[in-house]
Amino acid sequence: MSMKKSMDLFGEALLGYFNGDKSNFYLKDQSGKKHTYSLADRFRPYSKLNKSEIKLISLSRGNILDVGCGTGNVIPALEKKGKVLGIDISPIIIEVAKKRGCKNCRVADIFTFSSKEKFDTITLFGNDLGIGGTVRGTKKLLRTLKGLLNKNGQILAITRNFNRADYKEMKLTPIWKNKTGLTHGWFIFSINFLSKLCEEQDLKLEILSASWKYRLVKITRR
Repeated sequence: MSMKKSMDLFGEALLGYFNGDKSNFYLKDQSGKKHTYSLADRFRPYSKLNKSEIKLISLSRGNILDVGCGTGNVIPALEKKGKVLGIDISPIIIEVAKKRGCKNCRVADIFTFSSKEKFDTITLFGNDLGIGGTVRGTKKLLRTLKGLLNKNGQILAITRNFNRADYKEMKLTPIWKNKTGLTHGWFIFSINFLSKLCEEQDLKLEILSASWKYRLVKITRR
């Protein structure tokens, strides 16, 4: 529940930004340090996406599930590659996406999400593989995603480079204007540790591209 409540405040900030309120949004970590989170990034047009994001879109195909679709800014581009469903945990965030013209999106928690259809591509932009929050949660996330894949399906994800240790379990508290949201977990990891978690779930990890800041990875069934 804390993730949903936390994302609801994020949704309020996104809705405010959409309506012209440019107040800063922050994430405070467990040490008390506040990090500015760019709301503008969630409204970027295709021309402002980075190379990893553009490549991820180009490799998407078939029946596509966009996990953590946010404001829906990549959905129009994904729709040129196949049939797309975007999901996000917060009704307010989905409200913003719909206001921006994204019809193929709905409120859902990936950990409880079920679908009669399987997917050829599951996409996670913005380091969203971190939503598991912990090692255990990330293992559950990988199992859940695997269960939603078609036999020859693929998970395409952008992850931040993290080389200081195998992983770190973060606690983040959202702050916007005079409001403080509930603290939620976030998981950051090295590529080697992610590869290990994938192996445990009988999944194969492949690095498709890398820069100093991001990696684009593909995860498939073994």
